[in-house]
Amino acid sequence: MNARLLFNEVRAAARRLGPALTIAYVLLAAWAIGIAIAAGQLGGWRQELSRTLLQLNADAQFRARVHNRDAVDPEWYRRKALALLAATDQLRQDAIWTHFLPGSWRAFDNLEEQVQARVDREFGEIVVETVRRELYARTSRLTGVPLVRATGDLQGGAECQSPVPQTLDRKLTAAPEDLPEFVAVMDYVAGVQQLDAAVQSFLALQYSGGQPDEVRKLVAYTLGKELPGSLAESVRMFHGGEEVNLQPVLMQSRLQWATRCSLAKAMSALHTRLLNTNDLFALEQSLVERSAGLFEPSARAASFDRTVERYRAVHALLEDQHALLAKGGNDWMKEGTLKLGPAYQGVLQRIERTRLLGPEVVQQLNNQSGEAFAEFRKQFELAFGSRGEPGVVWLESEQRFGLSQERSGLREGLGALLKTSFMREDASGGAAAPARDTVPLATVVDQAKALADERLRALTDAVPRFPDGVQPVVERLVDARVADLVYQQAARALKVALSTDANAPFDPAAFRRQREQVAALQGVLKEAGASALGERLVAALDGELVRRLATLQQAWRQQAWLQGKSEDFAWWQGEPLSLAHSLGATEVPGSAPSLARTASRLELLAQQARPLLAAGSPMLAADGTAARWQQLQAELEHYAAKAPDSSLLRLEKYVAAAGTDLRKENCADKLAALPPPAGDDEIAQRHLQLHMALASRCSELRVSAAAPPPALAQ
Repeated sequence: MNARLLFNEVRAAARRLGPALTIAYVLLAAWAIGIAIAAGQLGGWRQELSRTLLQLNADAQFRARVHNRDAVDPEWYRRKALALLAATDQLRQDAIWTHFLPGSWRAFDNLEEQVQARVDREFGEIVVETVRRELYARTSRLTGVPLVRATGDLQGGAECQSPVPQTLDRKLTAAPEDLPEFVAVMDYVAGVQQLDAAVQSFLALQYSGGQPDEVRKLVAYTLGKELPGSLAESVRMFHGGEEVNLQPVLMQSRLQWATRCSLAKAMSALHTRLLNTNDLFALEQSLVERSAGLFEPSARAASFDRTVERYRAVHALLEDQHALLAKGGNDWMKEGTLKLGPAYQGVLQRIERTRLLGPEVVQQLNNQSGEAFAEFRKQFELAFGSRGEPGVVWLESEQRFGLSQERSGLREGLGALLKTSFMREDASGGAAAPARDTVPLATVVDQAKALADERLRALTDAVPRFPDGVQPVVERLVDARVADLVYQQAARALKVALSTDANAPFDPAAFRRQREQVAALQGVLKEAGASALGERLVAALDGELVRRLATLQQAWRQQAWLQGKSEDFAWWQGEPLSLAHSLGATEVPGSAPSLARTASRLELLAQQARPLLAAGSPMLAADGTAARWQQLQAELEHYAAKAPDSSLLRLEKYVAAAGTDLRKENCADKLAALPPPAGDDEIAQRHLQLHMALASRCSELRVSAAAPPPALAQ
């Protein structure tokens, strides 16, 4: 009974407490679920925290052992910085689960604050310091300013370097954007812009004004890694604290100094190349040096090789100058102030927008370039505006500078002239061939005619392109070159054709062909104004005839009465002398001595000399050897006709009058009675020599006979 009452009372009480109890059950269930979830989250966070703290402790111990950051490979710091950045978001605690665990409330537990403080310290020492050093390292690579090993900062007062162009090939151009130095400036400014963006992100993060995107950009630039996640904790930890002395303002000042220093040198190199060592000026200076006196009519003639070398050099310089100017982009040279075009102005605008450089740098560059450009304009006017006809003129229709009409004519004329075969160093008769090669004379004639035709084309096509004052000089060079080529090849061919044995039979027909070929060559040389060279070729042919005539002359001198036995008669001691016998005259008993045999021998030689004399040119008559043979031929004719003026006939009568009993006792009387020799031919000269020699020997013998014996003299 009591139990039932108690049960009923409980049921009644339960009905009265039903809603509150349900709520209590729900709260207890929610708390239990929260504790279960919190336990799971706490476990994961604890594991990640444990791994991170263990790694931080290990890294701290490693750094403590080395004592010097420079002793550690920078790549180690970069890896650790990236790892810590990746772990930062994972270590961030979700504070909701702490409401289910009163022991984890901040009033009772500050573990999270302690962990965060530790991570902040490590973040500053590893991430922030590594990023800072990487910014300095990137600046050092850009500017060439060395780093301080202990701090990683830039060395104050060190020398910066100008950026090196990617290509050192020197292209001829007047446009700044085509220069390697300009490309180097553009690349450098682009690099500084990237550095500047990273530095500004770093400074913004240091001053608690940064955003997660700035962390991503900064890490991507310095560490080369794209970071995922929200990076909110990383933004917070980038804020500089008391533990990390970054001196961000000083850093920006040092970076500005270094980047501005290198930019100044890069722009100075560009302005030097463009204004001080301008390609157009360099070409003009070389052109003036190479062409000095080259086209002056009064200049001393130089060798062809030297002249054509200078022609080629001048033409190459003119081609380069034309190509440089034809590219355009040289209108800035005409302006009163330096205006180098859109590309250059675009670079200046980028410099102005870059905070590490800024507007003041642009102003300094403008001031420096303005002074250099003023000097450039003076040099430009001096080079192209003050010496007679300018070589470079402004082409209004094309809005650029170009070669003047006179200089264009010189370029075109040289180009056409240097294409001719005879202007080549290996030229030979209009065809390329080594100078030592010898071709037949007939081939030389054909080559000479072809060369004469090419010369005529050059005089009618190439030479008129030259300026008026230059044409006579070039025409003389063409004539001299063609004449020299024709003569040299002909002289070599003649030397081979005429180098035969002088005793070999003479071929009049072959020699006549050679004479005709030389006459054709003589005509070519005369057209080229080298008649003297043609005469030398004719003289070479005549020289062959003279050589053969000299051989015949030597054979003529082998006659007995011309030999040394009758030179001075020193051998004669006064005994009876037959002068006819001494001279080889024919002595027939009962008749007068005769020189007919001598005349016959001379006639045989004269017959060989006649075709030689007939084949000679008019100039051959002036040669002494040929003149003697002509005299001998005339003498033979006179002797055969028994003409009184025949020297041989007079000699024959002289011998007959001397008789066969010429002795020392009667020689004086007989010689005095003989008629004196006359005439200027060789026989007459020999006659006179014989008479004088006999008279002298006769006198010697008579004096010797009249002298007393040696004993009586004592």
